[in-house]
Amino acid sequence: MKRNRSCATLLTGVCIILSVVTLALSGCRSLAGLNIVNPRYALRGVVPHVAIALPLSQSAIDFDFNIEVDNPNPVALRLDWLDFDLAVNDTPVLTSVRAEQGVRIPAHGIGDVRLRTRVDYQNLKTLFRQVADMVQGNRATYTIRGNAYYQTPLGQMRFPLTLYSR
Repeated sequence: MKRNRSCATLLTGVCIILSVVTLALSGCRSLAGLNIVNPRYALRGVVPHVAIALPLSQSAIDFDFNIEVDNPNPVALRLDWLDFDLAVNDTPVLTSVRAEQGVRIPAHGIGDVRLRTRVDYQNLKTLFRQVADMVQGNRATYTIRGNAYYQTPLGQMRFPLTLYSR
C-alpha cells in the first residue's frame, strides 16, 4: 500500500513537471514569432511657460509637450523613458535630455505621454529671437529627436523617435 502511494506520487510529480515544461516551451515559441515594431508618434500640443525673473540668470521656459503614441503591436508596451534633443525654430536648445515616463500603451491602442522640459537661462540666451516671438504671440516650431525605451514581453527595446510641430 505504501509502495503504491509513493509510486503514484512519483508519477504525479513527473506529470506535473512535463506539463510545466510543455507550457513553457509553447510560450517561448509564441514569443519567438512576436515581431514588435516602433509605435507611431504625433505631437498633439506644446505649451511654453515663460518665467522671466530678476536676476535674468533665474529665468527659464518650461515646455509641456503632449505626445500621442499609437501602438500597432498585439501586446501592450510600457514606455520607460525617452532620451532626446530639442530644437526650437531649428535652433538646438537642449541635448541629451532623459525623461522618465512609466506610461503603459495598450495593445492596438493609443496612449498619451506628457513631457515637460526646462530650458534654463544659459540656453535661453541662444533663443532670444524665438523667445521674443513667443512673448509677442508668434508661433514657434519644435523638433524632438531621440529614442524611446519600452519594456516588452521580449525585454527592453529601443526605438527612434522624431516629432515635429509645424
